[in-house]
Amino acid sequence: MNILAATLFVGIVSVTLAFDEECIGKRNGATFTDEYSCGRYRICLGGYLSHGECASGLFWDNFRRLCLPQALVSCTSKLPATVQTTPFVPPTSDGIILDENHHGLPDDFLTEEYTCPAQGVLSIPHRRSCSQYVLCFDGTAVLQRCAPGLHFNAANSQCTQPNLANCDLQEEVCPEKDDPLKLVFVADRFDCSKYYYCYNGKFHPHSCAPGLHWDPLNNWCTTIAESKCQNFTPYTEVNEPTLVPKKVSCMDDQARWVKHPKSERHYYLCYKGKSMLKRCDDGLIWDEASLSCNYLY
Repeated sequence: MNILAATLFVGIVSVTLAFDEECIGKRNGATFTDEYSCGRYRICLGGYLSHGECASGLFWDNFRRLCLPQALVSCTSKLPATVQTTPFVPPTSDGIILDENHHGLPDDFLTEEYTCPAQGVLSIPHRRSCSQYVLCFDGTAVLQRCAPGLHFNAANSQCTQPNLANCDLQEEVCPEKDDPLKLVFVADRFDCSKYYYCYNGKFHPHSCAPGLHWDPLNNWCTTIAESKCQNFTPYTEVNEPTLVPKKVSCMDDQARWVKHPKSERHYYLCYKGKSMLKRCDDGLIWDEASLSCNYLY
């Protein structure tokens, strides 16, 4: 057997060497409950049947195709589940608590979730928030926020109107009290196989079974073709042939935003004595108060 390492929601999966009749006529990634254990499940991968086991304290939910806390799953197995009856304790590497007013976000920001290049400046989207993004300075990730009502556009690396940003994340506030009928999930913007599950007021990172991607519309793991997942695209510095000046004097090594002296839509990012020209989208101007593109009031 091949033993595949998996995450909290996947457990340990073993693959049989013979083609299994249970997978005949079933789509790749189809899952089945285990009639003898609430904490186990079966999955068809490439025509072969695999057996998965949830982590301790979790039951398999075949409707959502996830391992969830026991209180959130209706179990009808013939035998008692071989999992611990102690309350589910989420992993210590908590995700950021999403709050539409951005309260408390800086304290929960996890820089290790983002890989920044060792040198240079780069803006990348936030994994779980459309209205925030991460600014990389020589390998260091710094949390940034768009002005109220705007979303970050990964294609051109700037804050803009939500209908132009193409951010399909649902910015949910994770409730402190869990509702089994209204579970909250958020897709990972960098890895199609990963997602975040809301539990006890916080989001926790998890992964789909091998060979599956997260489907943010249905909130479950599905085949790669059906998930229609797309990762973000990198950005390039804006090119304005007729706009002057193209550069400004950045006298120190501190990272800061600088307003363009002649254009309301343009601004610069100063870092280590160099400046990068940026531009707000149509209908937006650079706002010195919020240090972001904002609506023209």
